[in-house]
Amino acid sequence: MLRRSSLLVVVTAAASGLGLARVARGVGESRASVSAQATFATTSTFAAIVSARDEGEHDEPHAGGASDNPYEEPASPARAGVARVPVVSEGGMLRLPGGRFIMGSLNARSPANERPSRPATVAAFWMDRTEVTVGAYRTCVDAQTCDRPSRSSPNCTYDSGDRELPVSCVHWRDADAYCRFVQKRLPTEAEWEYAAHGTLPVGFPWGGNSSCSNAITLINDQSAKSCAPSPARVGSHPSGASVFGVQDLSGNVEEWTADWYTESVAPGPAPRAGAAHVLRGGGWLSPPSLSRTTARNWGSALESGANVGFRCARDD
Repeated sequence: MLRRSSLLVVVTAAASGLGLARVARGVGESRASVSAQATFATTSTFAAIVSARDEGEHDEPHAGGASDNPYEEPASPARAGVARVPVVSEGGMLRLPGGRFIMGSLNARSPANERPSRPATVAAFWMDRTEVTVGAYRTCVDAQTCDRPSRSSPNCTYDSGDRELPVSCVHWRDADAYCRFVQKRLPTEAEWEYAAHGTLPVGFPWGGNSSCSNAITLINDQSAKSCAPSPARVGSHPSGASVFGVQDLSGNVEEWTADWYTESVAPGPAPRAGAAHVLRGGGWLSPPSLSRTTARNWGSALESGANVGFRCARDD
């Protein structure tokens, strides 16, 4: 398995015009294999809660046997799932209250790009309840504002005939164009992570371990077989929703964010330029370890694989 830092060299070279072939999921699947609301007064308190829970029971593992994910975060306090936080819903969007939370993983075994964990703050904002669908994206193509997704894989959803599937094979620039078309924007990486776990230190949005009943990913980190032959219709796994009720933040399609990718979540302003943008949440071709609430991935300007989609956000 190549390290992300090694892969980023390839992307940087491509972005520099060296003409290197894309190492990736861009053609679909290959990079996938390479690869309520509670307030905690301080970071140390937050870490203590996580440490104490390490000794507790975990939820039922992902289909295929016991959990073998070395980066698994502890299970949520309630085995039945996290307690939902009531939020306002309007026009397919949810208003998230914002606030202070811990960004990144407290698990020392997590990949370096998820550490060091740090306090972060986001203002109240709106987030699409589901990923952008084929039908919704088609309106932007018909208006000649968005490009038709390139058919980089037989598994691209745009020509599937199902308007309720998440649109995939979309470049970052087209995801950005669509969100602007509907008077929204791509979420920041911090907003995306806050939507996924709020102030709770949970490995998956629903609060337990990976499960095919909650998200469409690869069955486990050693398997090349997905929970399903394609991404599911958006919102069809309500048990996998986050504490705020945001759907499909784990699996289905991994999602573009507005931010440029860096190798850590260290404090500081988001970079104003880079070689790749951040992808979050993993997709139907991603292993569970890349579908956690703190897992970080990236895609270059060339990325448009069958595992890649997006959702939009807007200011409050």
